[in-house]
Amino acid sequence: METSKVSKLNRPIIITVSAVFLLVLLLSYFCPLITDDLHFKFIWNGFDAKAGSEVRVSSIADIIESAKNYYQYSGGRVVCHTIVFAMVNLPKWVFAIFNAAMFCIAGLLIHGHILEKTRKKSDLTLAFIYLSMFFLLPVWGDSILWMSGSVNYLWSGTAILWAIYLIDREDNSKKNLYLSCIAVLIASSTNEIAGGVLSIILILRMIFWKKKPFSYFYMVLFCVIPGIWLVLSAPGNKNRMKLVDGHASIGLTDVLKTAYGYLGSYFSWASLILFVIFAVLFYMIFKKSKVSELINPMTVTIACTLGACALGFSGVVIQRALFTVIFPLLIPFWSLSSYFLYTMDKPHKSKAVIASLGLLAILCLATQEFMVGASLALFTVLYLLINILAKGRLGTKQTRSKKRDIIFISILSAIVIFYSVMFFFDVSKYDSYIEQTVAAMKEGDGEKVSELRPNKQLSSSFFPVEGTIVSDYSVSWIYEYYVVNGGK
Repeated sequence: METSKVSKLNRPIIITVSAVFLLVLLLSYFCPLITDDLHFKFIWNGFDAKAGSEVRVSSIADIIESAKNYYQYSGGRVVCHTIVFAMVNLPKWVFAIFNAAMFCIAGLLIHGHILEKTRKKSDLTLAFIYLSMFFLLPVWGDSILWMSGSVNYLWSGTAILWAIYLIDREDNSKKNLYLSCIAVLIASSTNEIAGGVLSIILILRMIFWKKKPFSYFYMVLFCVIPGIWLVLSAPGNKNRMKLVDGHASIGLTDVLKTAYGYLGSYFSWASLILFVIFAVLFYMIFKKSKVSELINPMTVTIACTLGACALGFSGVVIQRALFTVIFPLLIPFWSLSSYFLYTMDKPHKSKAVIASLGLLAILCLATQEFMVGASLALFTVLYLLINILAKGRLGTKQTRSKKRDIIFISILSAIVIFYSVMFFFDVSKYDSYIEQTVAAMKEGDGEKVSELRPNKQLSSSFFPVEGTIVSDYSVSWIYEYYVVNGGK
């Protein structure tokens, strides 16, 4: 009897994970090799291809050599790039399986942050989490499906989620301590921002969260240091800044300008996520409740926001870089969503919603995200007017309805399926561009090669934006892989 109950309880989760796994597996497998993927088919020895002189990766020793050269001449993301160097030279299905598994694990880690009593109230929560991962993450195709991008963003982001999950567990055992140290070490070694984000979370928890001893935080915080050192001390950082980003050094003014640009994009991409977080925060303030109850969600939010500012040190705004600081925000978003929907009561909820919308409108307008800021300002005014006309009834607590949840999931799933179908149209157009470009290269028609452009009007947000960009770098590797090496 007990086994039957467990089976019944887990069935929706099994079905959800299986469906998501198969979809991401399919999309990952058919996502074409783009730019860096072609580059990494060869031993990494510089940025632009030297026609006819590049050497294909054919052994583990070649992957290690690529990693060494990358660290020396391009940057500190050697952990992620070593994995990419391996994946891009294995059969495509290997990457597709690992990528789909990583996407599913990330959703389960977010699901694990939700209180057990909340999870038990609805067995469809995991489905909503996965749907939010399809709709709320920035530059989806580049960060999730593009091989070089997914390892750097989805995979490293999942490592960050794992680290936060272990930090959040009210488990003071040695096993959890050791796992936390390993997770934090791995996550902080993946990119320039991860170590700083985790450090801020650990320091704030150490000060305000009393459910774990200081010794735990000291030991785990110590494990961030090697990861940060590995990434930031790479000799290739300066070389890449000069050759790729276009400047030998970056001054304070440039840092502030870039940070300002990143903050605007951050508030725009994460507006819905931050709306829920801010609404709950304002609600607690208006009710004069203990804001200390929001320590865990707010530490992640603060750390991610500061991480967005820290991206300014790169000197150039790249939208997909925001993935690292927006992905972890799904933890506080889903931790607080149930409280926002089903616990907050009137009239404080209405005030909190208006305050949250208003704050986000101000932040977006202040960072020159005028379209999003104006929309939020309009929503604020409309919500205020409708609430007045409804005599405050908009603040009434919602009740759970499985039927309503199923309807929402069905609608959102239909949109995901639509984008997935349109993704294949974009793939077809990109393949056509490659075929025409390769044909022109073989004919020696340089003028036609320079005129050809991939489709920039994407039908689906799932296709990588990287696939719409043409540069000397991309063309040189298309030639080297498809013409010199015959696309094998």
